[in-house]
Amino acid sequence: MPDMMLSQVAAEWSLPEPYRVRPLAHGTNNAVRLVETPAGSYVLRVYGNHADAGRLRFEHAVLARLQAADLPFGLPVPIPTRSGALYTSIADGADGALLATLTPFLPGEPPDRADLAQARAGGAALGLLDVALAGIPSTDLDGAVSWRSYGDLAHCHPLVHDPRAAILELPISENARERLAHSYDALTARIPSLYASLPRQLVHEDYAPDNLLMEGARVTGVLDFEFCARDVRVMDLTVALSWWPGDRFGTGDEWPILQAVAEGYARHITLTAREAAAIPTLYQLRAYTSLIHRLGRYRQGLSPLPAVTDRALAALEREEWLRENGERLVETVMKCMIDR
Repeated sequence: MPDMMLSQVAAEWSLPEPYRVRPLAHGTNNAVRLVETPAGSYVLRVYGNHADAGRLRFEHAVLARLQAADLPFGLPVPIPTRSGALYTSIADGADGALLATLTPFLPGEPPDRADLAQARAGGAALGLLDVALAGIPSTDLDGAVSWRSYGDLAHCHPLVHDPRAAILELPISENARERLAHSYDALTARIPSLYASLPRQLVHEDYAPDNLLMEGARVTGVLDFEFCARDVRVMDLTVALSWWPGDRFGTGDEWPILQAVAEGYARHITLTAREAAAIPTLYQLRAYTSLIHRLGRYRQGLSPLPAVTDRALAALEREEWLRENGERLVETVMKCMIDR
């Protein structure tokens, strides 16, 4: 991080010297730094994905309400600047500005995805989080702007106005492009009735293992509320299930992990049979949203083209896995709901 940016950060939050700043994690969308000072350690987050103050106000309004809910794990609640603002704008050295926040440093490490006790605890923390999010009235967030829901494929990214046309321009095989376009058409046709039939509420939207901190089998922090939005309730569990097994999909080793996450979630939330039945379709929807979002980042100059084509091929691989395992996935989730 350039010295000019560091000096702006130090001035905005009156950081005591001597302070040290070093990379904390490598995220797709944002730069995250650990700031160590004589008064304690903090996390500096510089938003590279957007410069939308309305979205940031929404994120902070949600975090403030969740903090009041007294959850048993930490949250990245922003620390006010000297002027009392919850974020600041810092020059990036290229005639532009980036939004930045400072939050307390939370203890813990990302979970081991193969550790079933951690997977179960992660699922339970998500259930608690979704209960708290459901209790936040929309009136409390007036004037703030959320990110779009997963069901809004046409607005995944402002630079991808026509996702179907963009898919057909991808530098992959013609067969792969046609399969992606066909699935995109099928998804867009199903979204209205699907969303009309399922419970909706505020959800985290990016509950991946990398956004959790744990000590043993205890969740110490839930991070990254940048994509929090009003969506179908079951999308949060769908996202968690799609992330947690990682590269174990298709090996057979994914099933104990999927079951453990669902068991934990079921301690606090009982999904309906209709919600569980929607998970395979929502799995696909998340894959296509990820593809379109990454395509937009490529057009912004923030992601390389191979990252886009990788997401395209991953969407097709997930579709193939669901064709063979979708029914079993629904049955696994429903059994956890019944046996809770």
